[in-house]
Amino acid sequence: MLVRLLLFVLAICVWGCGDDSSPTAPEDDVVRPTGELQPWPLSSIVSVDSVRSMAPGTPVFMRTEFASGQLADLEMTFIQVVDDFLPPMPVYMVEASDPVLIQLGGIAQGMSGSPIFTEQGTWGAIAYGFNQQDSPPYYFFATPIEWVIGNRGAMPLAKSAATWEENGITPLTIPLLGTGFNPAYELDDLPFQSELTPAGRAAQNQDSFEAGRPLAVGLMLGEVTIASLGTISYIDGNRIYGFGHPMSGSGAVELPIIEAVVLGPISNLSAPFKFATLNPTVRGTLTEDRLPAVRGMLGEGPKLIPLKSVYTFSSGNVLELTHRLATVEPSTTAGLVALALASPLLNRVENESNHSVRVRTDISFVETDSILARSRLYAEPEGQLLSLIFNASADLGGILSQLMTRNDYVLQMREAEIYIDMLSESRFGKIVGVAADTVISAGSTLSIRTSLRVGRREDREIEMAFSIPDTLPVGVYQLEVGSVATLGAGFAGESSDPFGGLFDFLGSDETLEDFFARVNGIDENVILKARLTSDIPAEEQALRDSLPDNFPSNLPLDFLGLQSATAPVSMEKDVDLFLEGSQMLRIRVAGN
Repeated sequence: MLVRLLLFVLAICVWGCGDDSSPTAPEDDVVRPTGELQPWPLSSIVSVDSVRSMAPGTPVFMRTEFASGQLADLEMTFIQVVDDFLPPMPVYMVEASDPVLIQLGGIAQGMSGSPIFTEQGTWGAIAYGFNQQDSPPYYFFATPIEWVIGNRGAMPLAKSAATWEENGITPLTIPLLGTGFNPAYELDDLPFQSELTPAGRAAQNQDSFEAGRPLAVGLMLGEVTIASLGTISYIDGNRIYGFGHPMSGSGAVELPIIEAVVLGPISNLSAPFKFATLNPTVRGTLTEDRLPAVRGMLGEGPKLIPLKSVYTFSSGNVLELTHRLATVEPSTTAGLVALALASPLLNRVENESNHSVRVRTDISFVETDSILARSRLYAEPEGQLLSLIFNASADLGGILSQLMTRNDYVLQMREAEIYIDMLSESRFGKIVGVAADTVISAGSTLSIRTSLRVGRREDREIEMAFSIPDTLPVGVYQLEVGSVATLGAGFAGESSDPFGGLFDFLGSDETLEDFFARVNGIDENVILKARLTSDIPAEEQALRDSLPDNFPSNLPLDFLGLQSATAPVSMEKDVDLFLEGSQMLRIRVAGN
């Protein structure tokens, strides 16, 4: 199972300063912005020293895209300059005094970075709030614009927010918006699903990039588009600044800036948030993610990772989709690939039974010539299609996470192609019995019939046979029949790791090439295996272990009533069914 991964844009603390008890007001009673913007230019910069000279209670305004793509100037009240919150950087404490914000329940998620200004120019970018604000007055904190744009020197890396006067103050939440997935299908462990807010795909373009407009930073672009949403704080030519606080404090980044249009704010019981649409058109590159803000350049976008997924439905229809992934930390990349595989299917298929899914991959990496080329069959007794899809995406995400987060080697994906075949039959077989002669002679042929229950109705028999070496000592043996994955290790030539190398990525001596060879190997779940092993009673094994080191090696063990140790005899057969269970049968080998 894929370990649930949290996107790095949500690693910051969750802000809970919305109204936790008041229901949304009736439509006729909703207070809306006037639509009139203040005539003052926001290009001028108001210094921290100038703000210190302002009297408490001075009216200020916050500009943000509020509804239907329209900008709104909402009134705030200046309270004081706070110097002991994130020293050496001060912050400005303000009160949300506009009736629109009071009715909404405070500043909505997605307004991070909205510029605070007066007729003198821009003061800063709204960025922080108290953890619990259930009723007015609603207090917030703004990052000085001098720090946002770096006039105070190099922008420091992000650090944990301090606690001011024993009241928790945290960054305003950056909502994570996603298009192209159907939230009606609830799969608890699907990567990111619980963190995503559904968003439509914008038919219109974002007309302008100016202070107060949306700043959407993409993680995955395509039919499934995922982006974090904040607000532009300041524009200087083609330089763009926003959020007023970090996303994750990653420092230098290369993330695509895409388009978004705000449809309106929504008040809910946890916190108000902006509802917006996304357009995956790339308009620039985010280059820095640091404590005072994020910033980047409008124009050329970053290099993205191409991802193609080809779906073949049981009807024979083929769907080919393309996505582009941002270069982010490896575990997030693994989760995005898994989400890109699953989400389009959740929109297109019913959760029908008696299905199977086969997934083939062709994924290359920047740092090695090795390819992740896997072919796996996914099947269950009921064959519920959505469950199989989830299992397949979780498995692929888990393998990628192991591969890209190794202690000894750092990999980044270069390009990926994934082929998903949905089969209109349950290719799940349970081993329910095994039949063979219980007494055979050394040097003879052992015929084996394995009974399978395929799906829920069909029974099937698989026949195998292998020769018994004439050198095999007389004695009692155990015939084991099951999938290669079920039987696992047990004799010379097989791995001694009972977990199949699952934990190698935690720091074993397995090389990168060995890892690729292992995960690209045959699908052991669909290989039927029969093997004959010694069945030595515990008391005989104890006697065997008690033999002295100088026991004559040429003396037959039969002299003590013990069997001779031999390598097991085995054979394998590809049945192209996902096999579950195993059966055992005792076989006596007589002399020839």
